[in-house]
Amino acid sequence: MKVTLLGTGTSFPDPNRVQSGILIETDKAYSLFDIGSGVLHRLVQTQIDLNSIAGLFISHFHIDHCSDFVTLLQTLWLQGYDKHLQIFAPPPAKEWLRGIFEVGMPFYRDKVVIEPYILREHDSVQSGELSVSTCPTTHGTHDVRAFRIEHAGKSIAISSDTAPCRDIVELAKGVDVLVHECNWLDGSTPKGVHTSPSELTSIVEEINPKKVILTHMNPDVIRESEKVLSIVGRRTDAEIILGVDLMQFNL
Repeated sequence: MKVTLLGTGTSFPDPNRVQSGILIETDKAYSLFDIGSGVLHRLVQTQIDLNSIAGLFISHFHIDHCSDFVTLLQTLWLQGYDKHLQIFAPPPAKEWLRGIFEVGMPFYRDKVVIEPYILREHDSVQSGELSVSTCPTTHGTHDVRAFRIEHAGKSIAISSDTAPCRDIVELAKGVDVLVHECNWLDGSTPKGVHTSPSELTSIVEEINPKKVILTHMNPDVIRESEKVLSIVGRRTDAEIILGVDLMQFNL
């Protein structure tokens, strides 16, 4: 697997970071995990053949995780996309897709053939050569999925938006790479929404991955990045990395 971090930011504007998106490539196809604002631009910067996108996984329907979907759809149509685009997402996808194709933008309804798959809380699906398992996260009252992706004996887990979550720990145990949100700094922040550096320390210690990549970081976390990395890595031998847009690595 080749992994590209397309967007590592949040809804807070950042001149160097767009919103959430990760691209995973195998020999035969590409799969996208989230498609927030700016992700289509990052995709174009990778110079991949967009017609090779086989599946789109949407963790949840906050705007910073799905807002570039319609722009991607238009681009695929204009480029002659001739496949069925699989969309894997939690149950709110039904109303979200209806809102796009029946209410907001019916013009796009038949431009690209969509195959939606509703992800149960604990689900396992196949997208091309990728085996993907899911679990719910802890993100306020929102229905969100984390992902564990496996191929050719290698594994990566993507937390999406979450506070510390037992389901994610169980899903991700022993992965080669953990891509986990670190939305805000330690301090007085709402509970049950996002993860702070000290909370992530305990998560990493229990999952025991080989590498940890921080993503979904607001500007305060970026400014304090050295301190954040030190906190997250204080009880693990894993490599701790601050994710940046267009960072690539192989598994």
